[in-house]
Amino acid sequence: MEPLELIIVLLCVLLGLGRGADLAFATDAATGLCTAGAVWWRYLALGAVVLAAVLAGRSRPLPPEPLRSRPLPPEPLRSRRPAAGVLAFAGAVCMLAAGAAQFVLAAGTVSTFVRILLEVACAVWLSNLGRSWLRGDGWKTPAGGLPLAIAGSALFYWNVLMRFMENSSSWHRVQPTAAVWQEMAALLLLAALARTLYLPRPENGRSLHAAALAAFCLCLCWELPRVLLLLAAGFGGGMAAVLPELLSGLALCCIGGMGLACAGKEKAGNN
Repeated sequence: MEPLELIIVLLCVLLGLGRGADLAFATDAATGLCTAGAVWWRYLALGAVVLAAVLAGRSRPLPPEPLRSRPLPPEPLRSRRPAAGVLAFAGAVCMLAAGAAQFVLAAGTVSTFVRILLEVACAVWLSNLGRSWLRGDGWKTPAGGLPLAIAGSALFYWNVLMRFMENSSSWHRVQPTAAVWQEMAALLLLAALARTLYLPRPENGRSLHAAALAAFCLCLCWELPRVLLLLAAGFGGGMAAVLPELLSGLALCCIGGMGLACAGKEKAGNN
C-alpha cells in the first residue's frame, strides 16, 4: 500500500472514532437528528475523507504505454488473499442471516421479498469470491461468472432505491442520508471487483483502489460504531427488533474490510 493510502486509512479510522463519539454523546440514533453541533460539520468530515480516499485511489499510475499493447500480466487480485477471503465468507454468512431474520421477523412485503432474494445472490457471490481467495491449489475464477456478480451487486442498488422510498430523509438526518452513500460505495466496490476479475483492463486498478478505499471509509469505519450501538441495544433486551438491521450492518462492515484487504497487496504498475 502506498504511503498516501496509509494516511487515508488513518483518516478513515479517525473518522470512525469521531462517528462513535457522535453516536454516543451527540446524536439521536433512532432519528439521525443531531442534538449537538451543526449537521454540516458531519457532512464536511465525511465528504472530505471520502473524497480524499477516491482521489488517492485514482492517483495510482497506469502501466507504461508500450506495455498496454501486450497481454495483461496476472492481476495481483487473482491470488491467494486469506484476509479478503475470510471477510468475504463472513459477509456472505451475515447476508444469509440477515435475509433469514427479515423473512421471520419483518413484514412480508414485496420489497422485502425482493431484498431477501438479492441478499441470497450477494451471499453466493461473496462466498464464491472467498473460496477463490482462500484456495491453496492456485487461483480459479469465482464460479457463476459475471451474471452472478451483477445479481449480487444489484442488492445495493435495490437498497438505495428502498432508502429513498421508505425513509423520509433530509439533509438534517445524517444516518439515513449517509446510508445511501454506504450502499453506493458497496455497489461500486463489487462492480469494480467484477470488472477486474472478468473484464481485465489496464485502468481497472485505479477504479478498484478508489472504490476499495471509499468502501473502507463508508462501509466499515462509518458503519461499525452504529453496529456496536445496535449490538448494545440488542443485549439490552431488544435483539429481535434490531437483528435484521444488525446483521445487514455487519455484512456491510465485512465488505468495507474486504475492500481494504483487496487494496492492501496491490502494487502500482501491475493494475
